[in-house]
Amino acid sequence: MNTLDLEVFGEDERRIRKSNVRHIFTPHKPITDERFFRGRLEEMKQLLSTLNTPGEHALLYGDRGVGKSSLANITAQNLVKLTEQKLIIKRCDSSDNFLSIIEPALIEAGCCPRTISITSQQNFNISIFKNNITSGNTVQKEGNVNQSLSPSWVAQKIKDLNVLLLIDEFDAIQGVEDKYKVAELIKQLSDSDSKLKILIVGIAESSSELTEGHPSVQRCLKEIKLSRMKYEELTHIIKYGANMLNLIFEKEVIYRIVRLSSGYAYFTHLLALKAAEKAIIEERQTIALNNLNFAIEKAINDCESSLQKLYEISIKSSVERYKKVLYAIALCNDEFIKKKDVKAKYESKFGEPLMRSALDSCFSRIASDDNSKILKRIYKGVYRFSDPRMASYIRIVQSYMYTSNEN
Repeated sequence: MNTLDLEVFGEDERRIRKSNVRHIFTPHKPITDERFFRGRLEEMKQLLSTLNTPGEHALLYGDRGVGKSSLANITAQNLVKLTEQKLIIKRCDSSDNFLSIIEPALIEAGCCPRTISITSQQNFNISIFKNNITSGNTVQKEGNVNQSLSPSWVAQKIKDLNVLLLIDEFDAIQGVEDKYKVAELIKQLSDSDSKLKILIVGIAESSSELTEGHPSVQRCLKEIKLSRMKYEELTHIIKYGANMLNLIFEKEVIYRIVRLSSGYAYFTHLLALKAAEKAIIEERQTIALNNLNFAIEKAINDCESSLQKLYEISIKSSVERYKKVLYAIALCNDEFIKKKDVKAKYESKFGEPLMRSALDSCFSRIASDDNSKILKRIYKGVYRFSDPRMASYIRIVQSYMYTSNEN
C-alpha cells in the first residue's frame, strides 16, 4: 500500500469512525447499549417476569448467532433498574469450573473461596481478602476451597445478596460435574428463598445439555429457547440503524438482507454494516441493490473463520454441481434435511435433473457423524447443519445463484 492509498484509507476510516456506524450495526460483539437493541420484546418480558418472581431463575439457550448475549445484557440492565440489584457478569471459557463461576458472588458476600500458600525466608504479616496472616517460612491463608465446592455451602453464603448473577457462554464449561453443581446451586437458592437471581446463557439444542439433566431444577429454572428472529424484527434493526445514520436502505435491499440472514441477527448486522460503511465513505444517503453486491463481498471476508474454513474444505476441488447442491440444501427451510427435499429444491431452482448417484456423491463429501463437515448425520437419511448459520453463509457466498423464483 503506497502513501496515497494509506491516506485515502485513513480518511475513509475517519469518516466511518465519526459516523458511529460500527456501534450501531455490531456483528462482532453483543449489544450492550439499549439504544441499539431492537426486537425480542416478548422474550425480554418473559425473562424479566421470571427473574422478578421469588424462587425462579432463568436459562436462555439456542443456536449461535441468534442474539442470546445481547438479549441477556439488555434484560439484565432493565432488571437491575427495576429491582435495584447489583449486576455481576461472569463470561465463561473452557478453563472455568464451579468455583471460578461462583467466586465473584462469594467475594461479594465477603467470603474468600481460595487457599493461597506463600513461601518466605522471614516472618511477616500479610492481609489478603480481609484475612490477616502471620507465619514463618510458609504462610497459608485460611480459605474455604473444600466447602466452596459444595452448592449447599455456597447457597448459604450468597443467598442474602441482592444480586443478579449473569453467567454467559455457559456451554464453554467442560466439566459435567461443574454444570450439575450450578444446577444444584440454583435449586438450593430457590429452596432458601434467596434474593440472588441467576441467569444462565449458552449455546445448546436442548436445555439439558447445559444443566446435565438435573432432575429437580426444572421447578425453579425457567428454560427459554431463543429461536431465530422474525422477518419484522430483522427489518426493524436495519431501518432503525439507517434512521440513526441518516441513511436510506431501499426496500429491495432490506428484503434481500433479511432473506440472506435467515433469522440470524449476526448476518443482518454484518451485511447492513458493510453496506452502510460504503455509503458513508462515498457520501451517499441511499443504499440501492447494486450497492448490496459490494457489501456481500466484504461480508464474506469478514465472516467468522469457522464458517469460512468449513465451507472451503467442503467445496475444495469440487465441480459446480456440488455448489448447486449446497445452495439447494441452504434453501431447505427445515432444521432436519432429507435428500429427497434437496433433490426437489435443486430441480425446482436450477431447472435440471439431479441424479441420485450425484446427490449421494455430494453428501458423502459434506456429511459426517460429527461436526467436522457442513452436515451432521442425525440418523439414516436425515441430516442437519453442524453450524445452523451455515445455510445463511452459503446463500451469501453463492449469492450469484439468487433468482426471484426463490421468493
